Amino acid sequence: MALVVWILTTAAPSGGSAKESDLVGIWHGRQGAELTLRADGTLATANFPTSFASDDETPVEFFTGNGTWTLEKKDSGEDQDIKLSLGETAGSKQGAWLRVAGKNAGGGIYVPISVDRPKKFVFSKPS
Repeated sequence: MALVVWILTTAAPSGGSAKESDLVGIWHGRQGAELTLRADGTLATANFPTSFASDDETPVEFFTGNGTWTLEKKDSGEDQDIKLSLGETAGSKQGAWLRVAGKNAGGGIYVPISVDRPKKFVFSKPS
């Protein structure tokens, strides 16, 4: 009698693979939102959503201006974080987080709207 051993493998999740060079460029979202990530770590944005309505998750507050960005390094398959510093308002620094979707940001970048629901405000880069 022969012993048969099955080895099951699964593909590694595709997140965690983006590099800064994958993210550099102009990204577009709904409602005229635009985000420009530059190779030197600076950014420019217009109509970037900073707050969402609790009932239907529509953006209700926006930021237009300049700032900086950094990409979190991850070895795991999780979506990576992009930390945005969006300048100061009344002496207080504003910031936001984006997430990278898919291998090399192929699924775009997004603002997670709610931790309770999988809703997101997605930005995509034209081909």
